[in-house]
Amino acid sequence: MSELDDAAVGTQNMSLDIVEYTSLDAPTLASLQTQDGKTHLFNSLVCPFGHRALWTAVEVDAAFDMIGISLTAMPESYKTDFNRFGTVPFLLDDGEPVYESTIISQYIDAKVNGGKLYCADAPRLAALAQLAVAKFEPSRFYAILHNSDDAKMPALEAEMRASLQGLERIYREHAAAFRAKGPYLLGDRFSSAEINIMTFLFRFDILLQHYRHVRVLGDDIPLLSAALKASVARPAFALTARDADFYIRGFAHHIE
Repeated sequence: MSELDDAAVGTQNMSLDIVEYTSLDAPTLASLQTQDGKTHLFNSLVCPFGHRALWTAVEVDAAFDMIGISLTAMPESYKTDFNRFGTVPFLLDDGEPVYESTIISQYIDAKVNGGKLYCADAPRLAALAQLAVAKFEPSRFYAILHNSDDAKMPALEAEMRASLQGLERIYREHAAAFRAKGPYLLGDRFSSAEINIMTFLFRFDILLQHYRHVRVLGDDIPLLSAALKASVARPAFALTARDADFYIRGFAHHIE
């Protein structure tokens, strides 16, 4: 049995084990790039982009190994031998590379779950979910997190609120037919909209309050708040998320 066999994620009993990239020797790392019939997810628990892929994998009960990548001390061999973009998540599926969080998430859903999270069976619903994700602007959160100039903060906060209110309008108006059916964009149907949005709302409501005294959630976005609450309550989210202090420490290097 290889070292990675013990790191498999078993969602039936809801366990999550991670092998750190730096703990693997050269032959083991090389074996990951072979047609081994396995799925290897290179990821970081801190990263909201990475969380999209990990949450999807657990949500659909995919069989995979997770290899932990440090974002603050990313191994050079990871960038030269695996992912030349130097990002997480990164997927190797039977030796074939898949890049970028939304692409990996959709790939896993299509392969294991018949594309149900991405509404492959319902093009109109897929278009609505894609609209929400397309109009979601994570950069607004990072702009506030990275800003240390108090004079610029009101404008940055106003831009973030306008962006969130625009997303709230999609939940309220574009998805009006689903509002009485449940808290998600598509009512009681959990979808890629939540996968690709809620990992950011979850983290940055914690981070911006702690570091910049700015709230993400508020009375002006009740539908997004309800969708986040329902998402956080899902067992797959709980398994793949960590407590507030974990993210506060993990994002400390972003603060000037």
